[in-house]
Amino acid sequence: MTKLTLHDYQEASVQRIINEPTKAALIGSEVGRGKTVLAVEAALRLGWKRFLIIGIVHTFGQWDDTLKGQSEGAVSLRKLDSTKEGRANYEAFLAGDEGAFFAGIQWLQAQDWKCQDKLDTAGNPMPLIDKKTGEPTGKFQRERIHLKTFAKMSDRKNGGLDGVIFDEAHQVSNRNSIGRKTLLTFKGMNGEPMWKIALSATWSGNSFEHAWSLPRWCWPGEIPAYWIWHEKWAKTETQYVGGGRAVQVVVGEKEPEGAFAASLPCYIRDVAEERAPEPVLIYCDSTPEQRAQYEELKSELFTWASTWDGDREPLVVDIPAVLHSRLKQVALAELSFDGDGQVNFAIDAPSAKLKPLRGLLDQWGDQPALIYVAGSKKYARMVSLRMNAAGYRNELWTGDVSQKERARIKADFMEGRVQYIIATPEAVGVGTDGLQRVCSKMVWLSSPDGDPKLEEQGVGRLFRPGRTLEHGDFVDARILMRDSLDTETLEKLIAKGRSVRASISKEPLPV
Repeated sequence: MTKLTLHDYQEASVQRIINEPTKAALIGSEVGRGKTVLAVEAALRLGWKRFLIIGIVHTFGQWDDTLKGQSEGAVSLRKLDSTKEGRANYEAFLAGDEGAFFAGIQWLQAQDWKCQDKLDTAGNPMPLIDKKTGEPTGKFQRERIHLKTFAKMSDRKNGGLDGVIFDEAHQVSNRNSIGRKTLLTFKGMNGEPMWKIALSATWSGNSFEHAWSLPRWCWPGEIPAYWIWHEKWAKTETQYVGGGRAVQVVVGEKEPEGAFAASLPCYIRDVAEERAPEPVLIYCDSTPEQRAQYEELKSELFTWASTWDGDREPLVVDIPAVLHSRLKQVALAELSFDGDGQVNFAIDAPSAKLKPLRGLLDQWGDQPALIYVAGSKKYARMVSLRMNAAGYRNELWTGDVSQKERARIKADFMEGRVQYIIATPEAVGVGTDGLQRVCSKMVWLSSPDGDPKLEEQGVGRLFRPGRTLEHGDFVDARILMRDSLDTETLEKLIAKGRSVRASISKEPLPV
């Protein structure tokens, strides 16, 4: 809870925010550039008495510590959740109590919306009909009802807020998301405009199409309706979907890239002076069985896979999205059917990537490393088991791991009791500040498919201020299977990432 002294560039940003006449700011600074302390300092200097921080649940402690530190203990954070204490805080929040409150966007929308059976005019549940057969499924149609919980709160005297700080705000970059509709219901105190501060290094998500949502929330008077904005800023091209139907798809920003971000009233994007080095690409050849499965799936939409009982059964795909998923899986390891008949990886499944992984870890010796497996908890679990059996001490960090276990794993890693963390980047993206102080090596066994923000955040876990120099240079290694979706995915990820970074850059890039 030590009060931090701001760097000159941070002080300049805080001054820019608190003097902003539109009462809104979008902080798009890169990982590790102090977005949290900027927002906290702005709230404290503006004298907010009643405000809400929307953030990832795992970052509550970080926000609480920063608030206590910067206010020298005068302000602490009250968490809204489903615990007894959290419900009491929630009732106080709805009642208009002053204070700093914290909640996740998913929890807030769960209080603002409910799902129920859809009823006919007689008040009876409407059956769900199978679209293919036309027969009842035995289930009922469901609908989502907006309770307008926070709209009603905001309409009451003293029920509004001085401000909202929204961390990891790209969660509502989709303009049609339920979370965004909930966000729009928070209003200012007694009819006064409410301060809005959005934080995200990747606020436009994975497509320029989503660059409209957060600026529109921040500045509804300056940012026009979506289709007017789309016509002015979005670059589109014709693509053909099922049945040869032509559709217009947003592929980026019209030239010059970065012009929209530069047009925003108060957009702050501080970037690191030093850029992460290019990834080290390590290629491996598939095992014979992996290659056979890969080529058969690609050409025939069919291959043979073993069951865990030793039998052979056909694996058939008939949907392009499923084919893409299976090709990504077989680039990791040989596929098989588990005891429940689900496609899975046996504990001893041949995997071409494990030999170069072992060689890399042996080369690094006793250095700790972060090992990423994007999009496959099953493969991450298999790798974890195989490594532990071979004497490579590791912990598995996926979306199934509880917050308590995450804290334990992080502590064990930081204190050297565990040498490796095997993680899905989707799960380890936030709440892990500090890993850079002990680890400078990472390995990707698979890359995020079409999701450059996950890749940027994944690299930013280690390549950020305060990173260790004890183990030499930072290394970002990628193990790729030749002639597979691995290489195609990486090439698309790099191109898409470049486009996204250009569109959210502080100044328009030269044409």
